[in-house]
This record gives sequence, structure tokens and C-alpha cells, in this order.
Amino acid sequence: MSKHQAIGRLLRGVLAGGQARVLMCDTTAMAQAAMEDHHASRVCTAALGRGISAAALLTAAAEEETNSLTLTLSGGGPAGKLVVAAHGRRLKAYVDNPQATLPTRDDGKLDVGGALGRSGTVTVVRDLGLREPYVGQCPLQSGEVGEDVAYYCALSEQQPTLCSLGVLVADRVVASGGLLVQPLPGCDEAVLSALELRAPIYADISHHLQAERIDALFPQFFRGLDPQVLDDESLVYACDCSRERMERVLLSMGRAELEDILRTQGSAEVTCSFCRTAHRFGREELEALLLQA
Repeated sequence: MSKHQAIGRLLRGVLAGGQARVLMCDTTAMAQAAMEDHHASRVCTAALGRGISAAALLTAAAEEETNSLTLTLSGGGPAGKLVVAAHGRRLKAYVDNPQATLPTRDDGKLDVGGALGRSGTVTVVRDLGLREPYVGQCPLQSGEVGEDVAYYCALSEQQPTLCSLGVLVADRVVASGGLLVQPLPGCDEAVLSALELRAPIYADISHHLQAERIDALFPQFFRGLDPQVLDDESLVYACDCSRERMERVLLSMGRAELEDILRTQGSAEVTCSFCRTAHRFGREELEALLLQA
């Protein structure tokens, strides 16, 4: 289980009488919990916060079809891959190397794209309640997460999408959140043009969240487009790992490897990637697992 749990906020709305879908989230406390769980550097905390926001928005955008979702960005950077798992409104996240650091960019911002890398893929796995999950994948565009999510939606799901994600990090997370806007079939050109003109305002979402709550930002961002809030919900950052799940990890290694661990080490320790909780198994427990292998 997570050492640190936290609550975020998700707001769902529509514009112009249902011509466009809008989702906004505040994941500040969730990004802080991830920072503490993983002892993450500032740039890796920014990556985690953006990933948590992206997965929350993607899940909410298609929740009628999606039971759970896993978002993976693998770009070959020093931070390694970013993985975020969402089950309903419950999320957890990790990067392979959370202490990785990089100099800030020339504009003074954290170099998330440099940390995650820009040569690789973004993969979204959705559990649709069918026999096999839906897997969508496309090339990374920048490694900055927001652009990659928008490109994924356009290419893999044929859904034009504006996605803005941001995290402000000092010694702690100051602000973290995101915005996703998707025009729906039949959306007027006037609405599309208005959204395109306002896109630069949305780009600095973390600074806006530092000053205002998302329920105040929503009508400000979309003034004149008849913004209507449909739902205002809580998000939860928490890991659901358990000793039983770690036992299944050990069993998946196979009998031969379990026997080798028992012979050479006499015990095993399995650490959850999502919350860094270490689960230790002694000789007797490993011998009991061998009977099941």
C-alpha cells in the first residue's frame, strides 16, 4: 500500500450546448504524494504529476467504455519509462529512475522531455470489459506528456484533442493539474476557432492552478462558450499492492528460479514499483510458494 495517499479533483463539463467536452483536474496533492513515495527529483516529480493528470483525464474522457487504463511513455531518457495506472478515479504512478536530474531548459522550465526522452512510444491500454484489452500506441512527439497525449488521441483514437498539463515544483509541489478539450461531432467552426485562439492561455495551466481552483478557472477559461459543469469528483492517489499480489509475482518467476533463490539467498524481497513498498518473504514462505509453483 502507498506510504502516502492523497486526494485530487476532477471537473467534467461541456461547451456550447454539448459541442465540445472539457475535463479539468487538480492533482497537486497527488503529485506531492508521488514525490514523497519515490523520493523523486524535481524533474521526475513533474513527469509523475503530468502523467497522473493525463491518465485521470483520459480515463474520464471515455469512462463509459473504460474500466481501467494504463498509460506508458517510453522515450529512452535518463528517467526511464513513465507508467501510470488508473482504475476508476484511483491512480498510481512510477518512473524507472525517479532520482534522475537534468539542467533546466533555456526558458527556465524543467526538462521533462529530456528526462523521459523523445525517441519512443506512448502506449495506452484500456480495459473495456472484454476478453482482451484495447491497446493503442503511437510515436512520442516531445516527451513533455501533454503533446504526446494529444497526438495519441488524434492518431490512435481519431479524436482531435487539446491537452495542457503542468506541474510547478519547488521543494514541494506548488501546483499540478491538466486540461483536456475535445470537440464532438458537429462542433461549429466558430467554437473550434475560439478554442484555438485561447489555446495559449491554457498552456500555462499550472500557474493558473497556483492562483485559482479549477471550479473558478472553468468559467474563466471558457467565457462566452456557454460552459456547463456536469460533474465535480474526487481523485485518489493510492497504491493497491498487497502481499498476495507480490506472491503472484514470485510465482510468475517459475519453479526453477524460486528454487535458485531459496538455495542461494534463503529469502526474497519484492518491491512494488508504484509505491516502493518492500515485501519480504522468508525461507518458510518461499517453500510454501514452491508447493504452488
